[in-house]
Formats: sequence, structure tokens, C-alpha cells
Amino acid sequence: MGYIVRVGSFIIAAFVTGCAQVDTPVEHRAGDYQFYTLAVEDGCLDGAMEALFMPNGPEASHAFAYPVYVAGLEELPSTYPIDLREPFMGMTVTLTAGDDGTIKLRGSVMDDVSLGDIYGDCVSTMTVDADFTPLTSTELEGRAWIDISNPRGAEGLCPVFDADPCEVQLSLHGTLD
Repeated sequence: MGYIVRVGSFIIAAFVTGCAQVDTPVEHRAGDYQFYTLAVEDGCLDGAMEALFMPNGPEASHAFAYPVYVAGLEELPSTYPIDLREPFMGMTVTLTAGDDGTIKLRGSVMDDVSLGDIYGDCVSTMTVDADFTPLTSTELEGRAWIDISNPRGAEGLCPVFDADPCEVQLSLHGTLD
């Protein structure tokens, strides 16, 4: 759209164009990120799994015990082991780049994960998928989906899940150390 303005004896031609703002994905820096669990949605035991992922309660974000290396876009795809906190140790992850600038983690499996003291010797298999979106070059927000299946233990204290597998969703935030 254009218009002409007359100011005194001068004619000023102005052109106004509507420009749609294009969101350019933020590129994160590779490095060790400190992650925090901000919220838990428990589809397994009506809230009982929240204690496993947020032991200080739902009002307090919970820091992972160990920083987690997040590969840079130029390194993707990349596969390597990470430690989060007990009982989530030695989990092999594969990160890939999403078309929308996200970092994707798909199909990481941990066998024999303890469900906590209340369930005795009960362990289960956990399969993790996650998406991380860079907020800045040193901050990530994320969502993780953990499918919990095959609860087993000799003491007979394993819970009966609402479904097998059942899903726990985590809201996460990470900052580069």
C-alpha cells in the first residue's frame, strides 16, 4: 500500500508494506545444562509418581542431580549416555534436530528402574521421549513423556498401573552451566 503526502510545495511519496514477522528459531549452545522438573502429570498412579520426579512436592522445582550435556545443532544427530539422578543413571540418549528448531529425544529405554522404597524391590521399564525448545542460547524449555511398563519384583509390592504402559509427563527447564 502506498500514499502521497503534500507538505508545502514538496510531494513525499511513502510506501507502507505489511511485513509478517518471521520467528527465527533460537540456536542453543552445546554444553552441560542444569535441568529442573517444574511439573508432573501422572497418568500411572493418580499422582503417586509425582514423588519420584518431584520429591519436595509440586510447589518446588526439582533440580536433576547431575548436569546433562546437550549437543549443539552441528553435532546432531548424536548418541551418548547421561546421568540425571538416582535411579535414572546411565541412560543412553539420541538427540536429533527438529525442523522447527527443537531438539528431539526419542525412544531412550531404561530397564530395571526402581519405583522407590514404598514399592519394595519393584522395578519397571521406562521409555523416554522429549522435546526441548531453545528460549535463548543458554536456556531450554522442554516436555518429556515417560512410558512406564512391566512392573516387577519378588516382594509382590508393585503397584497396579492404570494402563501398561502408563505415561508420566514432565515439564522441564534447563540452563547452561
